[in-house]
Amino acid sequence: GGGGGSAASKDAAPAKPAEKTGAAAGVVGDAEMEALLAKYRDVLDLPVVRYEWDRNAGDPKVSAADGGPGFTGEGWETCLDSPTTAWKDAPKGGTMRQVLLDWPATLRLWGENYNSSFNYTVVDLCLEGLVGFHPLTQRFVPSVATHWRISEDRQTYTFRINPEARWSDGKELTSADVLATWDLRMDEKCRFPSGPLVYGKFERPVAKSKYIVEVKCKEDNWRNFLYFGGMPLLPAHEVGIPGDQYLEKFQNAYHAVSGPYMVRPEDVKMGQSIAITRRKDWWGERNPANAGGANIDRFEFEVVKDINLAFEKAKKGEIDYFPIGKAQWWVEEVPKLDPVKRGLLLPKKIYNDAPVGTNGIAINTKKAPLDDRRIRLALQHLYNRRLMIQKFYYNEYEPLSSYESGVYANPENAVLEYDEMRAVELLEEAGWTGTNAELYRVKDGRELKFQIVYSSPLSERNLTKFQEDCKKAGIRIELQLLTPASLWKQVTQKEYELASMSWGGLSIPNPETSWKGELADSLSNNNITGFKNARVDQLLVEYDRAYDPKRRIAVIREIDALVYADIPYVLGWFNPAQRFVIWNKYGMPPWGCSKIADLDNLWYSFWVDPAKEKALKEAMQDSSKSLPREEEKNFFWRAWNERERRREKGAAK
Repeated sequence: GGGGGSAASKDAAPAKPAEKTGAAAGVVGDAEMEALLAKYRDVLDLPVVRYEWDRNAGDPKVSAADGGPGFTGEGWETCLDSPTTAWKDAPKGGTMRQVLLDWPATLRLWGENYNSSFNYTVVDLCLEGLVGFHPLTQRFVPSVATHWRISEDRQTYTFRINPEARWSDGKELTSADVLATWDLRMDEKCRFPSGPLVYGKFERPVAKSKYIVEVKCKEDNWRNFLYFGGMPLLPAHEVGIPGDQYLEKFQNAYHAVSGPYMVRPEDVKMGQSIAITRRKDWWGERNPANAGGANIDRFEFEVVKDINLAFEKAKKGEIDYFPIGKAQWWVEEVPKLDPVKRGLLLPKKIYNDAPVGTNGIAINTKKAPLDDRRIRLALQHLYNRRLMIQKFYYNEYEPLSSYESGVYANPENAVLEYDEMRAVELLEEAGWTGTNAELYRVKDGRELKFQIVYSSPLSERNLTKFQEDCKKAGIRIELQLLTPASLWKQVTQKEYELASMSWGGLSIPNPETSWKGELADSLSNNNITGFKNARVDQLLVEYDRAYDPKRRIAVIREIDALVYADIPYVLGWFNPAQRFVIWNKYGMPPWGCSKIADLDNLWYSFWVDPAKEKALKEAMQDSSKSLPREEEKNFFWRAWNERERRREKGAAK
């Protein structure tokens, strides 16, 4: 399952790139993997940190049984020790300048139009939930809550709030804030329909005491704990108002926050720039669980609406961190830059498990002959992905072989390679043995012909190549360019045959939206291919009730294998690395960033290195000076995944 659908292929490489040979980006053979395991051996065991809480903290009027002083946690769940991807010895201080390609429609952290990339960053850095979800252990960890309980029927969740938690205005964070947050997210006057959809899975929470809050679910689903426990909390004393008043009051203003950063009113220059500043009085600052995080004092964002101009500003040192979205820029332009040659500006690629989503050509399996798996498999074998990656995308991508990311992707799924001979065999097995005067295949008087609808002209190179290869095998392909709205209407009404699509990825799978059987025969949903499989439907039910992380992973991998084998898409490719340039004054841990971080947030784990900053300043003032070049590619997470895979296999034996 994924996010919203859009036109496939966002990469704007030129029509005639320089030819490159060799393996696609990041593909690692056996010998290379052994070398990587040796290289990262000393850091593969990530440091472990402990969440500490004071048993004597809290309002003396609140009893220990109600979560006050003397609370022991006996009979409750928690997870105090966890691996960290922060670097405990990182210094605090400094600034990082970035680009905003557009000013957000609102600065509010909830409600109508709030869902922009920048606002998600502010939520990440400035707000906190009751619990966190650890990307490595797949377990819940303390945040604002120190402990929690799940009832035997798994319908009731109870959380104990850390009495030390405070808002940035000094007020205590209590169960009243949890209730006010839920009320606001359910308020239809906020004009944000996904709020009632997600939080309507619960009854209204109940404040059992100042520090204990309880909520009842309307159905048994492990993700309900994720949704409620991870809900970013808002201050009741500011947001306990009707939704329409909230929208107006905080349209371009911020309320108190509880996280390590805040946006100060004086740092908001409407339509021009905004800054996020580290708080010196964050209540969690001294907790060992947070050691090495929240290092950079200030993140400054300047609005630059032209991506080309933004790249120029990055080259000049006016921008410190800049993601490189175009393969052409990365391969042809970045290496030639003088600051790059001199080691002042560093190109970096971190190969991790950031969610990649699904892209390729969706197949409407409800329309004959696409209901025949052999036809679908033949189409996949005619999609010459490695050639396209080489010719159009500078070998910067890898073929998809899964509908999931990271630990959830089934490692047994083999890449389906271009194979014209096998495609022809499949077509003939399916009875398409005759040909017409134009050498297209026919069966029972019908020509083997499909229309591909697409909405981005950037897709045309790939689709034209596919069209040519299909013609060689006797399949006529017609291409139809539509507006994004028209394409979306066709696919959700299941009126199409083939459609060029790209879906955003999820770090925590939600497969039912794409693969649930009952959605196959209805319209206006994300199961646009009409996929239906009885075993998958059983597994979807099991997944929803799987509170054990290992079982969840096993279930999703089995779903992934079944979906992949059914060929509901002619799968495309993905970018296996986070690709950016950064001025040489920042430090980062040996693993680069979190396992699932992407370009919008991987810099959370960086810091300003004072010695490097001083050397960079001197080199920028003296063109004869160069700085030590750093390694461009970071394969830590590939090595870590391989180590974990071997441990799994060993345990299975």
